[in-house]
Amino acid sequence: MADSISYPGPGYGPGYGMTFTERLSSCVRRNVTVYIGEENTPVAGMLHAVGSNYVEIHRMTGNTTEAIIVPIHSISAISCPV
Repeated sequence: MADSISYPGPGYGPGYGMTFTERLSSCVRRNVTVYIGEENTPVAGMLHAVGSNYVEIHRMTGNTTEAIIVPIHSISAISCPV
């Protein structure tokens, strides 16, 4: 009979910390600034959703709300209140 091997799931576990998307999920519904690309272009707004490979930010432009989808691989940094 084969030995049962148990692998730690996402999040905390032996030798593991929270993943980037797990940490970002705690900032949903907060105002954030996302710095994108090598130029660190800031995009400010409310963090609406966090996917496995993207974040969605909503910001007001005039009288309308604009949704911005940013691929995780293009994010340089994120400023989020604690």
